Amino acid sequence: MAVDLGVVAQALFEGVMAPLILGGPVRPGHAIGARVALTLGDGERTGIDPDLDVDVQRARVRRARRLAPIDTLATATPAEWTLAAAFHDLLMAANPTFDAALRRSAAVRILGLAREAIERVPEPANVLEALSRHTWFARVLDVARTDTTVSWWTGSRTYLGVEAPRRLRAWPELRRVNVVATPHPLLELGPLAVDRARLTDAVARLLTRTPLTELATCTREAPPFVWGEATLALVATRPGRTLALRALARLPSGEVDAALGRATRELLATRQASGAPAVTLLAERAVAKAEGHIARAEEASASRPDAAFARGLGAVAAVLLLEAPGAAWTEDDRRRLLVALDPAARSPAALEATAMLGAPA
Repeated sequence: MAVDLGVVAQALFEGVMAPLILGGPVRPGHAIGARVALTLGDGERTGIDPDLDVDVQRARVRRARRLAPIDTLATATPAEWTLAAAFHDLLMAANPTFDAALRRSAAVRILGLAREAIERVPEPANVLEALSRHTWFARVLDVARTDTTVSWWTGSRTYLGVEAPRRLRAWPELRRVNVVATPHPLLELGPLAVDRARLTDAVARLLTRTPLTELATCTREAPPFVWGEATLALVATRPGRTLALRALARLPSGEVDAALGRATRELLATRQASGAPAVTLLAERAVAKAEGHIARAEEASASRPDAAFARGLGAVAAVLLLEAPGAAWTEDDRRRLLVALDPAARSPAALEATAMLGAPA
């Protein structure tokens, strides 16, 4: 039987895409699959509520304006429809109803098809496309399932992702009813019908297709941030680096240092020739800190070796920027910044960084 793409698109937009932008309950439906996911963006989708569409577009522009002076954004591109459908199926693969002997294989298949769809989506072609994708997927890691445990004088029961029946919540004082609602992020859900590592890997692959989101969530615990081709390509450009620095400035400074330090150390250890864009980002971040545009880290994460590595490497690279011929700073500003950068540039972490770069200490 032929699939009605309009119906699928409408359900996806109303149940997943709009809530990702506007907030509220995310309600995935039946699994979409890779074939349909890859064709959803073909042609104009006419079944979507125009008022809801306007609200979503306005909210996307507001999010984009946190990082760039932009007034309009195009509606969802074919790639964004595909990524939204794949994310929908990732949520479905984690549905607890699949955790049964005869249903687990279905969840595994849904997860595999979601990953297949993601792999078919190209990386953003330019910075505007990266910003557009970010407006759709900035909050994918915020999606959580709320599990509700209801206990009463004779027992208790937990409801996974659904509300408890009213009858169980009736007469709370007489029956000593206690209701506890606990949100669980996607990658912390249990029970799971699929392997948790494979689910985490699929989410990581989704993030590679929206590199600004990957950088803007680099302090996450899972999947850990790594420098991929798309994130390196983004920060290799001046506009992309500006967006990345603005996104990172909205996160706790010490946690950002720790995430970037760990990822950059791994990058330089395995692909040193690819590390220039990451090093430049750290250098410009170090200059911004020295200028007072980024608050100095005071949290516990600031003392971690990875955070120290990021600050040391950033300071060393920043000094090279400041001392390069034709630098944009005045002589007074240059001297002031060099003084501010000097402690980090002479730290043990800086010595480690210069050794990895093969540069003279």
